[in-house]
Amino acid sequence: MKLLRLALVAFASTLGLAYAQDEERRGPPVEIPDFSNLDEYIYEPKSTVTFGFRYVSGAKTQFSGQGRISAPEDPGALLGANLSRNYHNGTVQPDSRAVGRTDSAGNPVIDPESGARVFDPIAPDGRTNTWSYIDSSQLTANGYLALSTYSADVIDTSVREKDSASSAGMDIAMHRDMGKLFGGRVAWNLTAGLSLNDIASNTEDRVRATMRTLTDFYSLFGQTPPAPPYSSPSTSTENVLDASGNPLLNDDGSIRTLTSDTSVLIGNQPAGRTETALTNDTSVTNRWKLKGAYYTMRVGPTLLFAITNRLKASVSLGAALVYSGASYTVTQTFQPELGAEISETVTNADYKLLPGYYADAAVQFDLTERAGFYAGAVFQSAGSYTQSVENSSATYATKIDLSNQNGVRAGMSIRF
Repeated sequence: MKLLRLALVAFASTLGLAYAQDEERRGPPVEIPDFSNLDEYIYEPKSTVTFGFRYVSGAKTQFSGQGRISAPEDPGALLGANLSRNYHNGTVQPDSRAVGRTDSAGNPVIDPESGARVFDPIAPDGRTNTWSYIDSSQLTANGYLALSTYSADVIDTSVREKDSASSAGMDIAMHRDMGKLFGGRVAWNLTAGLSLNDIASNTEDRVRATMRTLTDFYSLFGQTPPAPPYSSPSTSTENVLDASGNPLLNDDGSIRTLTSDTSVLIGNQPAGRTETALTNDTSVTNRWKLKGAYYTMRVGPTLLFAITNRLKASVSLGAALVYSGASYTVTQTFQPELGAEISETVTNADYKLLPGYYADAAVQFDLTERAGFYAGAVFQSAGSYTQSVENSSATYATKIDLSNQNGVRAGMSIRF
């Protein structure tokens, strides 16, 4: 037993000596680095984007110009029989009367393809059965029918002014932190923004104009036409009666009828023509309409003043560039003595680039370190330009003034 104890002690001593020698060969343990002496790094956002709406006063507009409302119908030359003549209050067309063709034995000639009787125009007799009129005032006391066309020349020289309504449009801007001023109490950013607003202006007014009336007179040959509105040729249908007054029947049992021509004949060319002119301020109405939009691109410095940790005030001032485009339409409407209104419309689209400037002031409240909202006042000015619409019968202009506009803006801000 003693020998076993001595053997165990010897083995343990040998093992401890071997471990000590091994520790000496390894050297001291590697120490964990100490990072406590390094500065803490925190990222601070340098850019801010704002998006919201920009509500500004509308453009100031002026409307002026002159034009012509042409007669929509063509009565043709004074001389010339059986022509197609159209008027604003009626028509006169070539005579449509015809007579049935017969052969040498006096029998009706039948078209072999259609099976219908062949008719030929009657010999011209200076009259026509194809015409119309719309009002009893067209019948003259000396037995003629008056048919007229109407036109008007707008000679108004007045300028109409109209302020378009204020508009709310999209607004987006990018701000870049450029550092501190005045000992760190004021921060300044470089700002670039874009906004979009509408242009919508229209007005309507009676204008001074000269109305021109061309009237042709047609002979009625002593006849009195049916009450208007009347269109010829006209016919009437009556039942055929026997000597006792009873209706005669066809082979199929239907009542036999007889159709007769009741057309009133008038001259197939004018017997005379007159042209008159009248100037007033009540017969012609103009409607001016301007519809479009404009982009405002702006860039400039922004100063930020810290009121509290979360509340800031800002002021921005810089250059602006306005791109404006609009459609300009003028509708001239003439109400003649007889018949429907006569209207003529001219339109044109144009685009302009205007330099200007802007000034914004706002209050910003930060909800978090990265997001907040803002609200403030705006001012911008970009001058004015003139847009015209011209053709062979009209020259109208509108002045669009985009100077001295003011309003408000509001929206959200995000820092990154």
